[in-house]
Amino acid sequence: MKCAVAHALVFFISSSAGSAMSAEDTPEVAEETKTFADRLDIGARLFLDADHYGSFWDRGDDSTTSEAEIRNARIEINYDFPMGWEGRLQVDASKDSNDADIDLGSAYIRYNKWRYGDFTLGKTKEAIGLERNTSADRILTIERSMASAAFTPGKSWGLHLRDGNKKRFWAFSYMQEDDQDDDYEESTPTAVSGRFVWYPRNTDTETIHVGASASSRDLNGNDYRIAERAEVDTGDRVSRSAEFAADTATIYGLEGIWQRGSALLQAEYLATNVEEVTGREWDFNSYYVTGSYFLTGEAHRLRDGGLRRVKTKGRRAWELVARYSFLDARDNGLGSETSVATLGVNYYHGEHIRIMLALLKPDISGDVVHGDPEGEAISLRFQVNY
Repeated sequence: MKCAVAHALVFFISSSAGSAMSAEDTPEVAEETKTFADRLDIGARLFLDADHYGSFWDRGDDSTTSEAEIRNARIEINYDFPMGWEGRLQVDASKDSNDADIDLGSAYIRYNKWRYGDFTLGKTKEAIGLERNTSADRILTIERSMASAAFTPGKSWGLHLRDGNKKRFWAFSYMQEDDQDDDYEESTPTAVSGRFVWYPRNTDTETIHVGASASSRDLNGNDYRIAERAEVDTGDRVSRSAEFAADTATIYGLEGIWQRGSALLQAEYLATNVEEVTGREWDFNSYYVTGSYFLTGEAHRLRDGGLRRVKTKGRRAWELVARYSFLDARDNGLGSETSVATLGVNYYHGEHIRIMLALLKPDISGDVVHGDPEGEAISLRFQVNY
């Protein structure tokens, strides 16, 4: 199924050419008068990252390490077909000091005229998690939290339904996990997931967002292990659970956002129960709390269960960000418990450029990868979106 969808999209796009503004900024055009150029939208984004960190993130016990990478270079092509159909194809590239990768991002066709909601077939995000379902160019921090990285999957292949308005948003998916890196020795895991968000208050000046999600996953005897970089992408996977062959997993999540004017508070809790093929059970959980404030008067916008792109009032905007995150990957006497406190500042130059700087302070207990888990990290990102 996934190969057929991808090949169909590649064939369609390779037979076309053109460019347009981003989908959020494109003015509405009547369906019957849309030209090829109106329907085609080509976008791009670039993340350039640099990290400087202490021995906490280095399994080799080096006292300090500096790394830089092209975290993400993306080309995205969207096409608005007649009669309510649309298609998307993303190609992602990255490069660090070790290697370079080119991966397929989203690749789907979607029907948006069904009365019950949008129907998507192909590769997209599963219906679980707030931060995971917010695009990386719109999250408040450079990296997603340990909670999102450990418990919510990336983009998968399958069927996805969603619908939303100013009062609520829901999504449901049946997916097969993507295995571009050949991580699975057994059959690829499958999952049924659902997410529901309610907006008890949603005005121009204040929004309250509360939600829940759940996922039932068939892991098919593949090895399971939490192994996280503790929110520094160029660091080593220092926060770990035990490793074992897993049969099934269930993930639960709670989420919330309060936004009023230039202030925003966001929190999420995720937990999972994993059953080994032997029948033994493991329980892990994680959470984060993030706060943000615009010094220049802007406000984050919320829609369809996540954050939208920031619109600056002038050419420049400044935002202060703080986050505390915790990952409990310890059960049955094995694994570690990790926390990371982050302070950051984000600079927006118009709507297409963002520069992010963050200071991270970690702590760990339980099983650790070396005897000197100390030190802070400084992370920097230069981001461009078109």
